[in-house]
Amino acid sequence: MAWKYAIRECRMHVVMSFLCMVQAIFLFAIVIGLLSIFMARYSGYQPVQKLVEQPGFLCNLDMSIHLEGDAEGRPVQSSEAYEEMLKDADVYGQYAVSAFAGETQEIAMRREEGSFYSNVRAYDDEWIQGFVPKLQSGSWLKQDNTEGSRLEAVVLQSSDRYQIGDVAYLDTNSETLLKTKIPVKIVGIIDVNSDIIYQSNRSGVMDYHMLFSNMAGETEELDKISYIESVNHFNPETFFVSKRNLDSVQEQYVDREAEENLSENYENVLKTEKEIFRTELNGIVIIAMDRDCSREAIAYNRNRIAQISQFHFLHDLDYIKKNTWHNIMANISDLIPVGVGMILFTMISFVTLSTLMYQKNMRKYSVYFMCGLTWGDIFRIHILYILLIVFAALALGTALIFSARYLGFWREVAVQVDAVQMGGCLMVMLLLLLSASLACLSLVKGRSAKAILQEVE
Repeated sequence: MAWKYAIRECRMHVVMSFLCMVQAIFLFAIVIGLLSIFMARYSGYQPVQKLVEQPGFLCNLDMSIHLEGDAEGRPVQSSEAYEEMLKDADVYGQYAVSAFAGETQEIAMRREEGSFYSNVRAYDDEWIQGFVPKLQSGSWLKQDNTEGSRLEAVVLQSSDRYQIGDVAYLDTNSETLLKTKIPVKIVGIIDVNSDIIYQSNRSGVMDYHMLFSNMAGETEELDKISYIESVNHFNPETFFVSKRNLDSVQEQYVDREAEENLSENYENVLKTEKEIFRTELNGIVIIAMDRDCSREAIAYNRNRIAQISQFHFLHDLDYIKKNTWHNIMANISDLIPVGVGMILFTMISFVTLSTLMYQKNMRKYSVYFMCGLTWGDIFRIHILYILLIVFAALALGTALIFSARYLGFWREVAVQVDAVQMGGCLMVMLLLLLSASLACLSLVKGRSAKAILQEVE
């Protein structure tokens, strides 16, 4: 019944309904525009926000060495070993792996020629969970991957050489020559235009972009890397694997199949603590600390990192966070007061029009009351009438945006209608209904239908 009367009101007040709808469309356009500008800048930061917004350091490591103990002078091969040299810190690392992935014939040829390329990199679980790059196909690496006798890898390549499900094989140019190659199953192909946490290739930036390398740039570099002996020419791919998966697979081959799969240099494997492939912390690394850590601990770890490591840069995560939000909000902060002012002005205009319509219909509503409807029923009819106008405005405005995008009018404009923008519109819609409700209720408070009819006459 209430919806029937609300639709009737729309038909009886076409001009006023149209004016209210235009006001609402303008209001939603402002909200969608402001949120689209913000999300266009924030969307790149959102996937790594939790990693960056914690106490600690962001470091682009070249190499790190042990300063004391039995491993003195040797490269740091794990984040756990690095943590032991710091105070109350967690290290999220990635690794250069002394391994080569390719086809078995290709591996044999490379070894015979004496030209060998390490094209495998490994990630700690925190990196695997913390950021998922855009993939051309397949899936990203798994966390806590300790099962199976083969590696799973996502591959960066400058050609279409590997497809999902293909199997490559690992070998190493160390003393531990494998008789049986370790299989590597391709589970994902990295999109050549994606960003990935690798070795930062963004110069001149001081915000979260420092974490990333752009894969378009990396694939260009891959094209430049080649081995030319006689007529042979080879462009290597890069394989990304889980460090936990790598350690698990290595241990299985050393413990269970050592005699079968390793050469007479088996004793050398034992000396390397069951590691067939040497790993070394390298590239973008985060050293995270507790939020309540002391300044002394932060200062100690900063100095310790400088002693242990050679790096391209070392920055406080708080510094990266501040620069990031500064860049996200640059120019937007000037738009916010203007946008908020326009939103308030439009809301006041809309509420004023809806209140005028309610006041204009007071005589009719009083007749409804005297015919048996309650003031609550009458109020519900008017609010449903306003709700119909607002929903129509939101639907029409959204349709116009999608139509303009489809026709190519906004190809260079970052106007989006996603969950965040729709959420903002729904919040504004609730504010409109609440404001209109309070304004309309104030017109009938403490007044009888008879008094209203007499005032109107």
